[in-house]
Amino acid sequence: MRVLAWAIAAIVALVVVAFAVANRGPVTISVEPFPYRLDIPVWALAVGALLVGFLSGALVRWLLDHKARRMARRGRRRTRALEQELAGARKKLDEAVRARRASIPTAASASLTPKDLA
Repeated sequence: MRVLAWAIAAIVALVVVAFAVANRGPVTISVEPFPYRLDIPVWALAVGALLVGFLSGALVRWLLDHKARRMARRGRRRTRALEQELAGARKKLDEAVRARRASIPTAASASLTPKDLA
């Protein structure tokens, strides 16, 4: 999958470079109520527009994914708490098995399993 992503990125990069080389002519950008004018190459305008679109889309996606990230954090916390609880229960079980084996004569404790203690 990573190779495919790199291949697509390389193709896109080649297209952008070819576009930039073919469109080096200047274009004038002005916003009518303001007196400012900007002369930039066509490729810079196109790449800038794509960059603004990408960043605004990424921002919107990040904002919309807030709920999923919050649920994932809660799930990680819950998993951590359950793992700690399980570790404590295993420790208590091991202590109970050791205590039980200590109270049973040596010959019988060799074949004792946790099921036998139940």
